Amino acid sequence: MKKNEFTNFVGTDVSKNTLDTVCIFNKEIDNSQHQQYSNDEKGIKKILSYVKKQKGVTLDNTLFCFEHTGIYGRKLAMILIENKCHVWIEMPVAILRSMGLQRGKSDKVDAKRIAVYAMKNHDEAKLWEAPRKEVETLRQLITTRERLINSLKSLKMPINECKQTGNKELASIIEKSIKNAVKGLEKDLERIEQKIDEVIKTDEALAKLFQLITSVPGIGKITAVELICFTNEFKMYTEAKQLACYCGVAPFEHTSGTSVRGKTRVSKMANKSLKTKLHLCAMAALQYDAEIRGYYNRKVEEGKNKMLVINAVRNKLIHRITAVVKRQTPFMHNIAA
Repeated sequence: MKKNEFTNFVGTDVSKNTLDTVCIFNKEIDNSQHQQYSNDEKGIKKILSYVKKQKGVTLDNTLFCFEHTGIYGRKLAMILIENKCHVWIEMPVAILRSMGLQRGKSDKVDAKRIAVYAMKNHDEAKLWEAPRKEVETLRQLITTRERLINSLKSLKMPINECKQTGNKELASIIEKSIKNAVKGLEKDLERIEQKIDEVIKTDEALAKLFQLITSVPGIGKITAVELICFTNEFKMYTEAKQLACYCGVAPFEHTSGTSVRGKTRVSKMANKSLKTKLHLCAMAALQYDAEIRGYYNRKVEEGKNKMLVINAVRNKLIHRITAVVKRQTPFMHNIAA
């Protein structure tokens, strides 16, 4: 079905426990319908049942739209795809910026804004594709890896606190007490790392994509894997600007006419994990990439704020990554990114 044939739109505000939906049938905004469902398989099936009961409405002429909210929207996306629905998962910042000044905020209001956004912009919709089994496996592995690292940090924190306060004896007691637990977690972490390598090496498409991304100076293994997973192998975000927005490194001007002049800033609605890792990648690039280091030094000497320059470096890395993925050739300094 062509995107411009959609006549019905279901906007959903996703939260941990509930799904607030507003349905616009036959493009009649004034007759929009609001319902709240549980964010589980039973609730999602009720949404589908409600939509299919409407006169002249089919899943084929209906566009389901909701914001990219991470894990809370995954079940909704998967069940909709299983039922052959047309799904558009959009960045929150895109919906927010398209609506202009809005008054009031609630789950119901947000759901209607999403439905209206889908109706007005459905010609530009990028329909969501379910990730391949290998990509989903990678996603679960890096999630588990993150949890193991957090567990290790949590266990070791009291030891570091005792050492910082000069209580070395207590630090030693705690260290001995958790020794076996730490060793176990470290072994589990090592196995997870090996499994990640195995999944990438045994899949030709993943291996190629991983090689391209890590050819960019500063981009490490885990950042590359997260980029592959969160972009669904770059099917969701093909342009540098899109990916920069998603990662929270795209600067937005804060101006209005001649009276409002704020600092250029980045959106807070972003993938925080990728944003953090890109910061570490930028710091690595500053150390090992002469071109990036020269750019940073020039901008700082010009009086630019250091953090703004670092964000510009993160942006440059995003542009380099999307460039190599598009070209399907590794990064080279003499080729414009």
